[in-house]
Amino acid sequence: MSFPHYERYKDSGMEWLGEVPEHWQVNRLKQIADVFPSNVDKKEYADEVPVRLCNYTDVYYNDVITADMELMKATASQEQVDKFTLRSGDTILTKDSETADDIAISAYVPNDLPGVVCGYHLSIARPKPDAVGAFIKRVFDAAYIRAQAEVAANGLTRVGLSQYALDNLLVAYPNRNEQSQIAQFLDRETLKIDALIEEQQRLIEFLKEKRQAAIFHAVTKGLNSNTQMVDSEIGWIGLIPSHWRIVRLRLLADVRGGVAKGRNFGEAETVQVPYLRVANVQAGYLDLGDVTEIEIEPHELERYRLLPGDVLMNEGGDFDKLGRGAIWRGQIEDCIHQNHVFSVRLHDVEPEWVTLVSSSDCGRFYFMTRSKQSTNLASISSSNLRELPVPLPPKNERRAIIEKVTAHNKAVDALIEDTARAIELMQERRNALISAAVTGKIDVRASMEKPIMSATQYSSGFAHQLLAAEILDRCNSQRMGRIKLQKLIHLCEYHGQVSEVQGDYSRKAAGPFDAKAMAGISKNLKKQKWFEEVKEGERYVYRPLEKRGEHKKYLAHWQAEMPRIDEVLSLLGNFRTRECEIVSTLYAAWNDLLIDGGLADDATILHEASSAERWHKSKEQIAPERWKKALQWMKDKGLVPVGYGKHTRHTAVQIGTAPEVAHEPA
Repeated sequence: MSFPHYERYKDSGMEWLGEVPEHWQVNRLKQIADVFPSNVDKKEYADEVPVRLCNYTDVYYNDVITADMELMKATASQEQVDKFTLRSGDTILTKDSETADDIAISAYVPNDLPGVVCGYHLSIARPKPDAVGAFIKRVFDAAYIRAQAEVAANGLTRVGLSQYALDNLLVAYPNRNEQSQIAQFLDRETLKIDALIEEQQRLIEFLKEKRQAAIFHAVTKGLNSNTQMVDSEIGWIGLIPSHWRIVRLRLLADVRGGVAKGRNFGEAETVQVPYLRVANVQAGYLDLGDVTEIEIEPHELERYRLLPGDVLMNEGGDFDKLGRGAIWRGQIEDCIHQNHVFSVRLHDVEPEWVTLVSSSDCGRFYFMTRSKQSTNLASISSSNLRELPVPLPPKNERRAIIEKVTAHNKAVDALIEDTARAIELMQERRNALISAAVTGKIDVRASMEKPIMSATQYSSGFAHQLLAAEILDRCNSQRMGRIKLQKLIHLCEYHGQVSEVQGDYSRKAAGPFDAKAMAGISKNLKKQKWFEEVKEGERYVYRPLEKRGEHKKYLAHWQAEMPRIDEVLSLLGNFRTRECEIVSTLYAAWNDLLIDGGLADDATILHEASSAERWHKSKEQIAPERWKKALQWMKDKGLVPVGYGKHTRHTAVQIGTAPEVAHEPA
């Protein structure tokens, strides 16, 4: 998909940035954000406040910091808690690292995180009133600011960004409304790319599983499906062809240890020889790019020299790599190996057969159950390795199986390589799209002002049910009632640009209301067995039914819309009914003004939302200051309409008529 350019550009004054749209500004980061480093360490002190600590690795490996993440426990002074507690809109930056290319890695904080404090070696970029935090996060994903950060970083063994360097990074940016549009656009588009990447990653996992299944079947069942089978008497191997045997590895090979490094030979004569370390012996292959040398006595060379056909296995490693052998082909003359590497010298069995068996699921299961384990690492002893049960067919059959499996693995590996390359290209496109959007090389505004259409369409009734079920599944509490549910449906539909909902909202006392849709929701939520609407006293509540959560399988259809739905629910899910009413009314009034093409400044928006003439007389009971604070909050959070959808209908209610029931009890 291609996007238009802006009509007019100007020189940014930065060689690595080039031209920016004429109406954009280029300023120091400190002009749009307060940037400050954290001094909260990982220690715990009895006289300090218990906190959860967002550390360097939490930022380095995550794009978003959320409340459900596993964060370490620590303590902080009250002053540190007040200053460094993470707030909605914050961007957290790595300011120190071992290399310059790890500087200014960022993670975004979409919601307030009480009790979560920013840790040491990190800085917070907190947006000022004219900036949108989600846009600032995307700026730090772009190449031009990362390049500035690398150049500005100082240090030898460790590099870091000073407060001055961070404050003075140059940033190009438009007005708040356009920042919000760009951030929403990138949320939508990167979500699509991320979904494709995830799909390709699942394909790689499937191909790996397929390869493993093929190896296991080949080394335990053979190639002839009509062969008579017998019990191997080994549970994880199961049935084997009746003419095969199970033989322990010690009867097929010598398992040899290696040479420890760092020995002192005194005055003895020594020779220098190539030396394979654990790092050189990978799972299923050898990495010979950095082979060192070691001193040994001449007579030891004959004892430890590797011969072509030896199978090398590391003593320890990750569970999924344990026992996977690499075949030595004699690539380096007079080479020996480390004592943490086993060499398996076979008598009359092909090394390829032993590597297939050891790397198959039956071999991996054996090593995992016989190994010493710590966290995700494991180690095997030479005695356990010697007792590895090896299914053994006749030689001609082994060779046929090796040839067949090798060809199959080669084809699968080619598919995995092609898929990995496709992932790289998608990641490159993702990065390029972010850089283009936050530097103004493409104009995304028009794409955010149009409804987002999908190939498959839900009916309006089902779309209402689906949206209501997601809201209730995530936000149902004592504060949830019919009015609050309606406000959240309205905001999710319009801010998420969910075209299939097609709400028909009129201006009622409690804000935008679609009576017909709400009646259908009440009936059909129960029919789907997702939720049941029940009246308790003067209000309606929603009780979960036995199929609660099953609606989520339909949400994949709204892949593009879900980030903005998530945004609405994260911001308003815990609000009271009255607060949701105010925000929904402001959003509808503001959006109507944009649809009409009229002026949409603060004064006009506030008048459109709060006056009896323009909406409903009950609106004038809400304090003017409350309306103003809510409007500013919406701008700060990027909850900004773009003129999407149908105009909210005016009701026939006139000033002086009987009051309408505006709210359910809180």
